[in-house]
Amino acid sequence: MELYEVDVRKYSLQEYLSTYSINTVLGTVLWFLMKVYLIRPQSNPFPLCRSQREQLIDLHEIPERYQTAVSAELKLLKEAGFIETQLIKLPSDSRQPEHKLAGITLMSLHEAKLMGVTVTVYFPDAGEPVRMSYYIVSFPDSVSSITTSNQRNLIDFEPADTASSHPGATLVELIQIHQQRIEDLNRSCLTIDNSEELLQLFEDRANRQLDYNISRGVLKRVGPS
Repeated sequence: MELYEVDVRKYSLQEYLSTYSINTVLGTVLWFLMKVYLIRPQSNPFPLCRSQREQLIDLHEIPERYQTAVSAELKLLKEAGFIETQLIKLPSDSRQPEHKLAGITLMSLHEAKLMGVTVTVYFPDAGEPVRMSYYIVSFPDSVSSITTSNQRNLIDFEPADTASSHPGATLVELIQIHQQRIEDLNRSCLTIDNSEELLQLFEDRANRQLDYNISRGVLKRVGPS
């Protein structure tokens, strides 16, 4: 695992709005002020691990005060038709004790085996866990994806991708929207037989995005963990 920091000034406006999922007007103002160096963005080093398998964690390994919230998310996924859910830990800082978590990402395969979902739950030092946006993803092939999310300002990160943003939609609504999008796009998608295959597809996709952001200076290595 290596330490990196983000150079926000390297983002385009569209990427900045998508990454931070903030109000368009406010985000545009902040982005412009950073571009002309009137605001100096803070960036704390954070660990990156290319192998999501190395970050797999069981529910009982999560601090007890967060287990109820995570169990509720697992129940929602199951009720929506998702199976074989895996939990991927998000270390808060490589200098923190190993059990210290910033949160977890839940990754799950839909029973139809043509899509997967990811959703991240953050664990604040104080207060209740915070659920982030859902991302439903299908793969026409191993290097392209169709993403439907309730994140604000979602954009495509790779040329072959197609992403659609639906703020306010529930998980069940997103599934319906996603299925309709696949039909409208007239794209046949890979059949994903099990959670291991889904994990590999998501891992490859994430690493392509990492390499792209490293190559253009958005991510800068600052030292080993």
